[in-house]
Amino acid sequence: MSTPIDMELQCDICFQQFNLEDNRPKSLPCGHTICRECLQNPAFGMKCPNCRKHLATDPGGLPDNFSLIRVMEKDGAPARKVARREDPKVQQLQRGVDAGRRVVQVLRQAIPMAVEALHRQLDSSVAHLRDMESALDKLLRGEQGGDEGELQGPTPDLAVKRLRMEDSLRLLSTDKCTVVAEEGATTWGASVELGRMDDVLRLLLLQLRADSQLQKVVDPEPLPSAAYVGPPRIPILTIAGTDLGATGHLKVNDILRDGHRWRNIRTLNNLKGSNSEELLRVMAPHLEELKILGSVGPTVLEEVQKMPLLKTLIVKCSVDEEDDFPDLPPQLEQLAIYYPTENQLQSVLRMPRLRSLMVHGYHAEEDNWAFPPSQHGALLWLGLQFHVDQKDTMMSLLRAFAASVQELQVTCVVGGDDPAVFSFPELGPDLAACAPAALRRLVLHRPLVRCTQVGACMLQLQTVRGFLPPNASVFCDVCHKSVL
Repeated sequence: MSTPIDMELQCDICFQQFNLEDNRPKSLPCGHTICRECLQNPAFGMKCPNCRKHLATDPGGLPDNFSLIRVMEKDGAPARKVARREDPKVQQLQRGVDAGRRVVQVLRQAIPMAVEALHRQLDSSVAHLRDMESALDKLLRGEQGGDEGELQGPTPDLAVKRLRMEDSLRLLSTDKCTVVAEEGATTWGASVELGRMDDVLRLLLLQLRADSQLQKVVDPEPLPSAAYVGPPRIPILTIAGTDLGATGHLKVNDILRDGHRWRNIRTLNNLKGSNSEELLRVMAPHLEELKILGSVGPTVLEEVQKMPLLKTLIVKCSVDEEDDFPDLPPQLEQLAIYYPTENQLQSVLRMPRLRSLMVHGYHAEEDNWAFPPSQHGALLWLGLQFHVDQKDTMMSLLRAFAASVQELQVTCVVGGDDPAVFSFPELGPDLAACAPAALRRLVLHRPLVRCTQVGACMLQLQTVRGFLPPNASVFCDVCHKSVL
């Protein structure tokens, strides 16, 4: 049990007894005395841990507290009555004293570090704000000058900063917080309404977001309205040639009359026919996978957009349509799309669960444009087939998912092979500019069934490999050779 003399012979910061070694008592100019070990703690900087007054000299040059040292050399205080340690009341109070000492010690070390972290967060926010203000000023001055040819939108870096600022503002304005804390077998929980006096908690949320430890919660998948009850089945409907009439129309009525064939299906395969949307209207609530053969127009995609459970979609959009195509369902996990429109590609970035994406034949009438970085980080596989005139747009799409894509497939010919629209002699530098940090495998897809220049193919693989991350492999999908 501590006595008044014990209290005088212990450090106010770590509560350890002073000694003549690491816990040697040191006198500070402000009058306080702390041990040498605490004085050397970088968390306190050049300030007294008690009163926070600045130390005018180096901590290593501060003098000893000779009064305390003389007391210790005389073995401390005169004899005194020692309380019985086996007394339960003494033991309980001693545990409280030990815990209190530790709490004060941790707080004295943590608070200066927390203040420093908040200052860094403030400095970072100020720097981001100045960058965006500068870019906005340049953009406005460009518009006033009337030189529209030199106007450029925000760079991907500025787009990321904008999103971070918007997220930071939401966190600083949040009015409700749920917290769960765990230590060993003990758990604490709270769900509180935040008021004006709870800014400390908001600042903690902001710091967690800056450290990438606080993530946005994805809305859970909607549950089906009614679960299937019945015998085991393979829930797939495949459209065959016999399902089409002489004029190419889908025999929707005949299919619907056969309830055992289509009821409660989860997969619709090889959908075709000029009136396919009529069948989709009936099956929309249940479908999870849909593969469409042939080109389709906006009316079919309008029905696809309404499917609440659809996870996988393979579709080819008609290039002859004058009407606008709708956006794609946001809950997709796998998507292969041929000849997509601009708004359809933009909707891809709003899919938090998308893991696999194939884009074929994007052709835009307007100039190339840039995608902002994805905020979800779920995409693992990306396949791209595009002509040279759309290279910048497709590289921007790769850059948007560069932080998560582990395997990339690009349609590319060797040397002077045809078709020349798939010739990308600067593919290596183009990929390196996208900074695919997570990439582990690159597959060069050849449009021809044979690789006619095996030597040139190997050289191309080696060249491209030199621009990729160290752990990435490069393959040709025709001759199946790789460069490790």
